[in-house]
Amino acid sequence: MDGQDLDGPDMDGVGLDGPDMDLAERLRRWIEMPNIAVELDDARHGQVADRVARDWRADEVTRAEWKENCRRWLDLAQQVAEPKTYPWPGASNVIYPLLTVAAVQFAARAYPGIVRDRDVVRGTVLGDDSGVPMPDPLRPGQVLAGPDGAPLWLVPPGAKRARATAIGRHMSWQLLDEMAEWEEQTDKLLLKLAIVGTMFRKTYFDPALQRNVSETVDPLMLCIDYHAKSFATAPRITEEIDLYPWEIEERIRAGLFLDHDYGGNHDAGEDSDAPVTFLEQHRRLDLDGDGYAEPYIVTIARDSGKLARIAAGFDMDGVMFDAQDHRIRRIEAISYYTKFSFIPSPDSAIYDIGFGTLLHPLNAAVNTSLNQMFDAAHLANAGGGFVGSGMSLNTGSVRFQVGEYKVVNTPGATLRENLVPMQFPGPNPVLFQLLGFLVDAGREIASVKDILSGAMPGGNVSGMLGLAVIQQGLKVFSAIFKRIHRSLGAEFRKLYRLNRLYLPDESGFRDGSAFFRVTRADYEQAGGVEPVSDPEIVTDMQQLARANFLLAFKDDPWCDGHEIRRRAFEAAAIGLVDKVLRPSPAPDPAAMARAAELDLRARREAQEMEMRAGSEAAEQVSTLAEAALRLAQARKVDRG
Repeated sequence: MDGQDLDGPDMDGVGLDGPDMDLAERLRRWIEMPNIAVELDDARHGQVADRVARDWRADEVTRAEWKENCRRWLDLAQQVAEPKTYPWPGASNVIYPLLTVAAVQFAARAYPGIVRDRDVVRGTVLGDDSGVPMPDPLRPGQVLAGPDGAPLWLVPPGAKRARATAIGRHMSWQLLDEMAEWEEQTDKLLLKLAIVGTMFRKTYFDPALQRNVSETVDPLMLCIDYHAKSFATAPRITEEIDLYPWEIEERIRAGLFLDHDYGGNHDAGEDSDAPVTFLEQHRRLDLDGDGYAEPYIVTIARDSGKLARIAAGFDMDGVMFDAQDHRIRRIEAISYYTKFSFIPSPDSAIYDIGFGTLLHPLNAAVNTSLNQMFDAAHLANAGGGFVGSGMSLNTGSVRFQVGEYKVVNTPGATLRENLVPMQFPGPNPVLFQLLGFLVDAGREIASVKDILSGAMPGGNVSGMLGLAVIQQGLKVFSAIFKRIHRSLGAEFRKLYRLNRLYLPDESGFRDGSAFFRVTRADYEQAGGVEPVSDPEIVTDMQQLARANFLLAFKDDPWCDGHEIRRRAFEAAAIGLVDKVLRPSPAPDPAAMARAAELDLRARREAQEMEMRAGSEAAEQVSTLAEAALRLAQARKVDRG
């Protein structure tokens, strides 16, 4: 910043001798404190709590319309029917499950793609993984070999891949076994994401459970300024959290909350065990008075407005100092929330759109058409009309109940002449055609085609054509799945960071019948993680088609036949592939030694060529300079 380099702090406490040294030490101390509010006076407590409550209410106003629509979408998806009084009390009130089917179909396709077998996370490898051979100190340029002629390695080949595999296995075990709630909440997240368009995950280390937690957060309970520039740069993120009285007392005794009587919610009634709603706001405040607002996490009771906690929302890795004068230039906030997006909102709002936005108007029109047809059929079947009795009627309008015959005075001589039924033609055929059009339009938006739902296509449709139709029908779904894949990667990187900070030096875990170990050093040295799910493959048929394509190259000398066969078995969902597929033969040690020696020799020759080229260039420059000097001297002699 300001044209100068930024460095992180000296974590050993050496070198922070600039003007912000005392401030840096205070920030370090606040990071380690469970509750910074204990160092502030009551007046400051009130100021902070009032500001948090005021800003939360301001953000709630910006998203009030969205919240109302969101509740309407959820009611429609759950088939919640309100009593009808028009055209008469108890009229038809059928809800066509267009939105429900679209959300269920989406979740049914996405969920198996994310949680497939036991692999959810895959470690990544950065840089060269061919290993670093040990040079022979007695023979420069040669590789030190063991008694069997195999080269000795400073870093063996495949070390990075082995570390990445261990990390991927460990994090997959964490998500599926240690964090048992993660898979179930992922299933719910996908279903609700399709309806409302936006969901959130909160990832943190729980000291009480002594493990990582990644829980789904309802968007109705997470308040962000609707018109914020982006989720990452939103000035505030406020979550409504319900805590039971004993949970509040536990936090007070642990030093996490201030010792207050936080009261209860205004709508709690006489239930003494009713939860109390707190507002946990991730925001920036200038608590140290240096003119720069640092990231903090402030918790207050929503209804009473009392301050409960202030915690640092950053760590020393995020404190950036100027490389020259060691002044604090920037503090990066820790990101606890991950946003899952369905379809970006066209108005660039924070909350994206789902099938609720896209299908609610169509679903409402379908419901209206369907209920009108039922009501018309009911009237036509029930009948009703007039019964003559001297044909004497009171003046004014005449109202009929369904199936009712009115008694009237008429001078008619026959019974037929005294019966006048009301004419109800029944459902309109045009209304039925309109209903079919609306349903087809909704299914097209939701990509719920017959062939995608498992129904067989026509008898003359070939397999390749059917696969092509499926591929085309899944284009919209694939784009949505890519967004979910991107969000999963962000969530897994948060878990990776937590393991790097809080994992014991060595941790063991059992996956099936095997026992594995992973160390914190593995996380400190590895290259990162990514989801195992492939955003380009969302159906089993797509996986099998790609596997068949690869099998054509299983004997190609430029391809790894063993890896191709392994992928084919996995695409066919064959379990215990390692027991079916024999391991690939070990490489020839002598060949590896020769390859390593040739590599070292090539590098040495390249360095020598660079040095030789530099020397030749220097000689040319010297020759040109000497020639220029002689030419200048000759001209000087000529002038003399």
